[in-house]
This record gives sequence, C-alpha cells and structure tokens, in this order.
Amino acid sequence: MAAVKLKEYFEFSIVSDNRMNGICKLCNHSYKDLYGIYSNFTKHLKRKHASDYQKCFSSSVEEDLLDTINLYCDKTTPLGLNDTASKENRINLSITKNLIIKCNSPLSIIEKAAFREFMKECVPKWEPMSVKKLKHIITNSFKERVHKLIHDTLQHIESVSLTIDGWSDRCGRAFLGITCHFIDEKLLPQAYLIEFTRMKSPHTSDNIRRQTEYVLDSFNIKEKIFRIITDNAASMVKAYKFGLSTQSEQECFSSHNGIDISDGDTKSDACDDDFNFTDFQFFNIQHDGIINNVEDGSPIRISCFAHTLQLSVRDGLEKLSQISKLLEKCRILARCSQKSTKIADILDQIQKHFEQTTVTRWNSEFMLIRSVLSINKEDLEAIADTMENPVRFSNSDFKIMEEIINILEPFHQISLKCQAEKVATASLVVPSIVHLLSHLQSFKEILPVCQKLTQQLQYSIERRFAGIVKRLKLTNTTDTDPFNDPLYFMASVLDPAFKFFWIYDLELPTSDENRLKQSIIQLIIDEVSKNSRVLSNEKAESIDLTDSSTINSWSPMIRMSPFKRRKLFVYDNYQCNKKNPNNLKTLEPSRELEIYLNDPVQSSFSEYWRQSQLTALKTLVIRLFSVQASSAPIERVFSHAGIIFSSRRTRLSEQLFKDLVFLKVNQSLL
Repeated sequence: MAAVKLKEYFEFSIVSDNRMNGICKLCNHSYKDLYGIYSNFTKHLKRKHASDYQKCFSSSVEEDLLDTINLYCDKTTPLGLNDTASKENRINLSITKNLIIKCNSPLSIIEKAAFREFMKECVPKWEPMSVKKLKHIITNSFKERVHKLIHDTLQHIESVSLTIDGWSDRCGRAFLGITCHFIDEKLLPQAYLIEFTRMKSPHTSDNIRRQTEYVLDSFNIKEKIFRIITDNAASMVKAYKFGLSTQSEQECFSSHNGIDISDGDTKSDACDDDFNFTDFQFFNIQHDGIINNVEDGSPIRISCFAHTLQLSVRDGLEKLSQISKLLEKCRILARCSQKSTKIADILDQIQKHFEQTTVTRWNSEFMLIRSVLSINKEDLEAIADTMENPVRFSNSDFKIMEEIINILEPFHQISLKCQAEKVATASLVVPSIVHLLSHLQSFKEILPVCQKLTQQLQYSIERRFAGIVKRLKLTNTTDTDPFNDPLYFMASVLDPAFKFFWIYDLELPTSDENRLKQSIIQLIIDEVSKNSRVLSNEKAESIDLTDSSTINSWSPMIRMSPFKRRKLFVYDNYQCNKKNPNNLKTLEPSRELEIYLNDPVQSSFSEYWRQSQLTALKTLVIRLFSVQASSAPIERVFSHAGIIFSSRRTRLSEQLFKDLVFLKVNQSLL
C-alpha cells in the first residue's frame, strides 16, 4: 500500500542486491533504504512535505483500518508485516480486542499517560489513538463483522432454539437479551448472542413478542425457531404462549401418553429386553403420497428447568419451620463474619470462610450450610464467643445440616450441569428427575430428622414437573401440565450417554417398563415421520421387546445400598454383555432406531452422532439438541453486562454499552 502511494512522489531504482534509492520529485533529495522498506521515504515526505503527506495518507485512514480488521480476522490472509501502518493498526486492534473487550478495561485507558508510556517502551514507533477513533471506528467495525458472521452462519442452520430474558442496569434501563443455540456441521452445540437491546416501557408481553420477531426477521430465522426457553415470569409465558407468528406452519411434537402392548413373558427380567424391529415395516422414503401434516397447536415456549428446580427446593426449605430457623442462624453467622474483625481473624487462621447467601439462588444457602459444616465445633464456639448475640449450634443442628447436605447434593450437581452453554443439556432433564425421585425415595426412610423435607421435595417435584412425572407413571397428561413437552424424553433416549439406562432407576414392573419404552419409541417414530414427510401406518406395538434371540442382555451387577447416595448419571451398575451390532445396509428410519438402541457404545453426544451414519435419526437429533434445558446462557450474558456497566462506568452511552456486551459474549468470533 505504501509503495503504490509513494511512487507518486519518488523515483525508485535498485542500487545493490538489498538496497534501493529514491529521488523525491518535489525537492530532488535522494534517500536510500532496504529493498521493500519505505520508512525513510515516508519520514521525508512527512517532515518536508507535510501537506502532501496528509493528502496521501490521512484521507484513507478509516478505509485502511477496516481493511486491516478484515485481514486481521481472516487467519488465512497474510499481513504485510513490514508495513509500518499495518503494524500500528494491528496493535490498536489487539488493544481493542484483548484489553477493551475481553478484559473489560475502560476505553479511557488508551489516553492515560501511564498506558502510553508503557506502550512507548514496548513499541517505540506506536502512534497513540484517541477514544473517539476506538469507539466509532474500531469497535463499530468489530461489531459489524461479528454480526455478519452470525447472520451468515444462521442461514445454513435448519433448527435454532432461543433463550430470552429481561434485565435492568444500575440506572434502571431495561434490556432484552436473546441468545441462539444450534448444532453445527460437526455436531457440536454452538451459542451466540444475537441481540442485546433496550426495552422501553411498558414491558408487556406484546412488546416482548414484537421485539423478538423484529430481531428474528433481521436474521431471517423466524421460521427456523424450534423452541424458546424462558423463565416463569408471567410476561414471558404470555409473550410466547402461542409461539411466533410465522407464515409457514410451526412443526411441533404430537402428544402421546403411552400405548398398550402385549406383556409377553411377564416373568422375564426387565433388563434382558432387546429392541427387535425385524417385523416392523416403517416408512416408504419416497415422497409420492399426499402428506397430511396435522398441527397439534402445542406452544414452542418451554420453561427453564433450572428455575423450576430452584422453586422446588425453595418449597422444601421455606415450608419447614425447623429448617428455616437453622438457615437463619447460618445467615446471621455469615453476616457477622463480614463485619467483625475478630471473626475474620479466626477464619483467616483456620483458612475457612462462610459463603454469603443470595436471594435468587438456593445453591447459595446449600453452600452456606456446607461451609458451616466444614468448620469444627471448637472453632464455631470460639467465633460465637466474639459475638454480642452468640449464635450456637446444638448437636441436633449439626445432625440436621448433615442430612440437608445429603439430600440436596444431587440437586446442586444437577443445577450446575444443566446450566452449561455449549453442551447438550436437553437430554439431562428426564434422567435428572428420575434420579431425584429415586434419591428422595431411598432417603425417605433412613433420615429420622429431615423426613418431612424429602416428602416436601418429592411433592414439589411431582407438582412442578407434572408432565414428566405423569409420563413416567404412564398416566394421561394435559396441556396445562408443566414440562409436558415430549422432546425431553426423546432427547434422553437419543443421547448415547443415557438411552434407556435411566429407566431402571424407576424399578418398574416388566410390563410397565415395556409400555414406557414403547411410548417413547413411538414418539421418536412419529417425529422422524414428520421430518421425513412420509406416511406410516405402523405403530410401536409391533416392536417385540422380549424376543428370545436378543442381541444384548442387561444384567444388574451391583445393587446400591439404600444408605449410600448413588453418583449422578453413572449407570455402571448395569453391565452390557453384548457384541457390536452387525453393519446393516438397510438405513430406513425403523432400522436406524433399532441399530442405535442396540449399539453398546456409550460416548458423548457429539462424538457419537458425528461418526454415525444414521441420517434420519441424526436430523431429529440436530433439532432436539438445539434446545437448552435452562435459560442460563442469557443469564450469563447479564452477568457480563453487570461487570461492564460497573459503578465506575455508569456514564457509558447506551449504544456503546450494547456493543461491548455483544462483542464480549461473542468474543470467540473476534
């Protein structure tokens, strides 16, 4: 770039192998430099002919910077490392990307004298830039590029799910955040923030819905939305109660409540069942017949699993007075530890601390109790002696706290696992509920003090997750039942880590276990049928689950003691004694489901389906696993926003604040 522009002012000639000479056309002065290096000529033009220098270079600073950003972000394009202007721009781009965006440093840092002295020591030729240039040129260019990358990526995606929530900053301004989730071509879950926008009052469901549709239209993905995950706020529930207004029909799941089948040999072990589809004539893959798509009207909004689980735990902790009083003791102790230097010295000496509680997170109370239990009784007595109103724990209190930890530990583990962002979490919901019900049932009879807590938790789970629990009990569900969406069951079965392993924790009779399996298989068959757009008159009753020529057999190896808490999502107590299924050439959907269910491989979701050749099931998997179990991804966006809009940065303009949040969350695309 510099060579082309300087040829207008210099006549260049090669003096030797590695040097060249340039004669200025304006003053006839001669200068020499290394071949390919133009710094001496540029300095002469800048010192002696300032007006011509400005005319030559300054008019295209912005254009050069944008070109540099494109080159910088494109890893396959080499940069002109010997070009001084390119080096300076790369440094400024790196400062913006790493220091301002990723490290949340204030923009004003680049005008601080200490920072400029530091940069001069590191890069003597670095030219300082202004906050105005950083704000209006570089940050803007990064935002436009990331936005375009997200837009172009989403155009090639078939199914997208969203997490949506509202948030307000320190100044009381309300914002609406939307993240999108999908499975990419490598079968890896991906997540992007597509919008973080100001939401002006009134914050009604209609406004929320209109704003959402506007954003989706801008990305041209409204008809690709599969599910929307929100919390249980009334405005969110009403906003997406009837889905989104698209021109094409929204494809939703049908509701199935279990199908009666022949019990077969009721004396056979439930763990010895195999899935035999030999006599099952499935679909004609040719698209010849008339397709009748019947819309069942089910909404595409689903509730956040983590929020609902938190409400279930709250029910248990707050409705039992004995536990509430004990929690209040722990809270008082934690508050005093922040105000008393004597308590702080004791905690520092024993290298312990008390967790502080947060109203919006029950996990904080669980961790508070665990932190209290981690301190021995003598140290707790020493801490109580330093207080004006001592808080002392009796032996009964310690016994209750130990039982609370044993009961709530699986809830804590599940709440952490289901809030991952770039991990398949939809398949965790049903195994989690099954594990919790089994866990509470096993602890109900062996905990003398907290037996009421287990009963209350079990009742709350059965009420707040009625759709899942009723399906597990093979009873009819209604549209008003929470978590009645069958996608959770299909996702759990189509996750190679779970399949049907979680069913054995229910300890159902053989006939009921087979009915539950059949109902889930029928759900998958019907959904693949809709994806394939073909007709099927077959039902899951024709699948023989108790065929004598089984490929695999499941036998219980170890029955866990009811006094020992079982590890979460570990199914080693059932050993698979089967060989790998034959490589069948028939790839009709029915055969694909048979191959999958009888495949002994237990691996991660992405690893298994990336290598799988089961195309019909893979299409369904890509849709199902775009769904997030919780709205934690958008909550995580708000955490970043709170850090950016700190108490020292309350004068950030609205547009700059939104840009910084957008770039921070999508920093992997920078």
